[in-house]
Amino acid sequence: MKLILASRSPRRKQLLSSLGYEFIVDPSASNEIFDKNLPLDEALEQVALDKAEEVAGRHPEDVVLAADTIVLIDGKILGKPEDTDAAIEMLKSLSDHMHQVKTGIAIIYKDYKQTKVVTSDVHFRKLSIEEIEQYAASGSPLDKAGGYGIQEVDFAKRVDGSFSNVIGLPLHITARMLQDIQNDPEVMF
Repeated sequence: MKLILASRSPRRKQLLSSLGYEFIVDPSASNEIFDKNLPLDEALEQVALDKAEEVAGRHPEDVVLAADTIVLIDGKILGKPEDTDAAIEMLKSLSDHMHQVKTGIAIIYKDYKQTKVVTSDVHFRKLSIEEIEQYAASGSPLDKAGGYGIQEVDFAKRVDGSFSNVIGLPLHITARMLQDIQNDPEVMF
């Protein structure tokens, strides 16, 4: 039995490694479609669950962990920017404002399924147009929800909640969820 991380995110891989688990990376090819008929947290849990189920189909005897992270400001979801201009606009909207980072987590093992959503409030300082453009030009924002990696820049003046959640995987909750499943005597990874 193995632990499978259903994500291509190098940040999630690094965070999960920091918990001391050995695992295999097998990214999900699931479409990240939010069901607008569900409350946001439930829709986010469903996206993570869809990813986990898709990968579990390839690993039916293993434990699968999947996650999906979004940035939310003024009720609007910010995904990954399509290009540098989109990254600049996202960062301008986040400048001198509070936004939320939400991560949906799903763990599957055979018939066992557990999902959670963790929310962190991130308060950005006022950013200059020069630092926004310089960071956007680096290309780094293009693979990150909200167009930034909190571990790469000093844009946040405060984070209320899990800092690792803002990176892409809330460690405390993930560790607890993995411990919960390991309480099953059948599960050893």
